[in-house]
Amino acid sequence: MIVEPETVRAELEHACRDARLAASSFVVWIVDRPRPDGATPVAYLQPGGCVTRDTVQVFRAVGAERAGEFAGAAHRLALWRELPGLPAAALGPMLRHELAHAARWERSGAAFYEADERLRQRVDGHGYAALPTEREANAAAASYARATAGVAELAAVPELADLLRAAPPDDVVGETLALLGEGVALEPGRLRPRDGGLVVALVPPAAGTL
Repeated sequence: MIVEPETVRAELEHACRDARLAASSFVVWIVDRPRPDGATPVAYLQPGGCVTRDTVQVFRAVGAERAGEFAGAAHRLALWRELPGLPAAALGPMLRHELAHAARWERSGAAFYEADERLRQRVDGHGYAALPTEREANAAAASYARATAGVAELAAVPELADLLRAAPPDDVVGETLALLGEGVALEPGRLRPRDGGLVVALVPPAAGTL
């Protein structure tokens, strides 16, 4: 798959309608490089998050400076321009997966999202797909794929297996906090107002990131 800005814009707007999110609240960077081996194809950075050396590779390639320009004011997505081995039909469901994380941030707030990030660090890749927020996002993507994409084509891609067979948790917040052993204050997330609407930009990797 070669990802073009116009395609991302159209797919994101469609997926946002399904997720009941405002497309104008998103900024998307397409890093103009093939996806490196082992790197996630697309990623979400919550509004309060920042890019560090521990952030996923695609956001390190976006760079802390670019990502920081929209801190607090946008949901941020990043993906590689070339995604070898993934069919074009996967783009919409993969974006829908990331939108589920954005919707969770809006419903449950920054404190919960940061708690979920601590849980992710704790599992360190082991059992990642079983995390409540991942199951929620995969289930949303699977439902979206069944409605919009060729599921048989996607099912033939091993990387997408978890996405297509996930069932959503009964209580995402309760299960997450129980696994973490913490309690946090829950309140809806709020973005800082900004001008400009939806941004989709093709960018070179930040210096020294690849």
